[in-house]
Amino acid sequence: MGDKFRAILDVTIVYPDGAPKFPDFLCGRLRRVIVRVQSLPVPEHLIDSDYGADAATREAFAKWVQQLWQDKDAQIERLLAQARR
Repeated sequence: MGDKFRAILDVTIVYPDGAPKFPDFLCGRLRRVIVRVQSLPVPEHLIDSDYGADAATREAFAKWVQQLWQDKDAQIERLLAQARR
């Protein structure tokens, strides 16, 4: 994987007042939006592995991504809780 990428860009967008519709964007009715962006390095044990040919690598990568989603869900909950204060 290292020849393809060494990090992923994690973008989180939260709308504390609810998800807006497209016309809300056009009419300037979007009151609050929270954006968090971070670069996450791919774990070293996945960098030099062969995702296409190695089932263990694919499984390890899937577990890593699943943990990222769990972390993102927790981050969204924290951001929403902070926005309600």
